[in-house]
Amino acid sequence: MFPQKHVVYIYFLCFLALAVKEVKSPLFPYLGLATILTFLSYTARFKWKELIPGTAAVLTLLAASHFFHKGAEAPKVVWIKEYRNKYKEAILSNWKFVWLKEGSSVEVGDEIDEKGKVLRKGSGLEALSLKLRYRLYRELQNAIDYPVSSVVGACTLGVRYELPTPLRGYFALSGLYHFLAISGLHVGIVIGALGWLLKLLKVPRPLTSASLLVLPLMPLTGLPPSALRAYLFMLLIAIGLEEFRKITPLYLLGVVFLITVLLGKFNLSAALSFSAVGGILLSVEGEGSKLEKSFKAAIAPVLFTLPIVLDIFGTVNLASFITTPVIGVVFTPFLISSFLSEVTLYKVELINRTTELLGEAFILGTKASFFATKWAVIHCELPLTLAATTMLLCLVLVLAGKVRWVLVPPALLLVYSVLNQTVVTGKELHLKGWKLNSFRFISTEGQRYRECEIFSTYVMPATRKLLFRNRLIDERLKYLEHGYGRKGNKGNKRSQGELQNRAKKPKNLK
Repeated sequence: MFPQKHVVYIYFLCFLALAVKEVKSPLFPYLGLATILTFLSYTARFKWKELIPGTAAVLTLLAASHFFHKGAEAPKVVWIKEYRNKYKEAILSNWKFVWLKEGSSVEVGDEIDEKGKVLRKGSGLEALSLKLRYRLYRELQNAIDYPVSSVVGACTLGVRYELPTPLRGYFALSGLYHFLAISGLHVGIVIGALGWLLKLLKVPRPLTSASLLVLPLMPLTGLPPSALRAYLFMLLIAIGLEEFRKITPLYLLGVVFLITVLLGKFNLSAALSFSAVGGILLSVEGEGSKLEKSFKAAIAPVLFTLPIVLDIFGTVNLASFITTPVIGVVFTPFLISSFLSEVTLYKVELINRTTELLGEAFILGTKASFFATKWAVIHCELPLTLAATTMLLCLVLVLAGKVRWVLVPPALLLVYSVLNQTVVTGKELHLKGWKLNSFRFISTEGQRYRECEIFSTYVMPATRKLLFRNRLIDERLKYLEHGYGRKGNKGNKRSQGELQNRAKKPKNLK
């Protein structure tokens, strides 16, 4: 079945806008080809002149957006990490980190330079939402024990800066990291649960009403693009369903896609989000039994995001399409309970304790998923050409009306990645402790090493479990075992007790 006219139209505009915005990036040739393919598909069945008004509108909006955002803004403080030794670290919107002096007046939402000097105090809705989120998270810290509090903050407030590195590693390598990023899944669960309650109370248009009730809470998330995209999509779906209009979810996804490209920056998060949702919607289109469509919907998010994940990160857990629905059974009540804790400002002890218990179960389930499926973790450093070609083949199948076969290209890519893994074996490496124990190394580059000896200035216990295919050697303990000082001088031998104390104390953060 060929895609409907308005669906092809909206995606032509999406690819056109994205190609124009990414004209200087390596993605431009592939986005340009996607634009040409959708244009040819439309003109083969409909009149090409109908594309002129939409094209003119998109190009005009892009020009206006470029004009108004021509001047570079100073980076804003999106978060401030507080350490036990009273050090504070500001995280900027450009992902740079700035240590703040004691007594600094810097707040989230402020614009600062690389030395921590305030250039302009934060103002407006964005700064206000960031400050509200920051204060609410500090209330969360006092009400719910760590590390559950960090998971609640990630799932409801969009704060992932406080998540411990080992926990992030377990989520990433078990293929469950998407649970920690506010997305359509989170917004859908909250609106769905609230809509069900309103339906029991016989409130008219429960889904639309639930969507509107959630709207005032959106600023508390810090208004990340992922949350705004998810909310807008769910609102459009709710209005379309309850107004008894014939809606096409794929078309509504295209509308949100186009708005995202025109008004914001289309980043990695957006690409993963739209690919996952688009895969689900396409998997239930066309012919096939309910069982077949259910199976396709379960594996579609994994397969449709696979080209992007392999190109950017290189690491994927092949069993994530199994663990996701299993852990989802625990995640759903946990998210609802976390939402209730948030709306009650963490003042109701019963709700907080329930959230804590469910959060502990969620974390334990994630760790269990990793240990049960760590054999399925593969690392394949995929070239951009192959990843983009896979996505283009999916587009060709959709435009040709062969939606039933749309999962075949990414499935073949999956087979290719398994057979052509990027592996380094039997090597000896010497790494700084900060790199070896970092989330990025553990979840990406580190997974390429097999049966290697990795020496480091320090090794965290969780790092040994996450890099389980290698032998990690803590150089502090190496010196301890031989009874030598750092330079290996026998004349400088120290007592066992002194060396043990030194080995347990990491260098002070500064």
